[in-house]
Amino acid sequence: MNKLKENDLSIDDSETPDPVDLAVRNYSKNVMLAVSENESRQLLLINEAIERIDNEEYGSCQNCENPINPKRLDAIPWARYCLNCQELVEQGLLEED
Repeated sequence: MNKLKENDLSIDDSETPDPVDLAVRNYSKNVMLAVSENESRQLLLINEAIERIDNEEYGSCQNCENPINPKRLDAIPWARYCLNCQELVEQGLLEED
């Protein structure tokens, strides 16, 4: 009889995860993954900006090579494009490098 109880595969209600709890956990996990991906992307852009500084290319648009507005660089130091080219990227009219 004890062996039967040890091998019992029935589900105890106290161990059944609540669907709401599962949804919250999955949502939280997805949010954390998205944050991690965004941070990784931003770190990549920062490293690229450092390379442009080393190559004396910092502050020039990577598409049209015009100077990037200093106010834009103050706000987004890792900016790769001038405002006009960035708008083209966001509209899907210019492919990012």
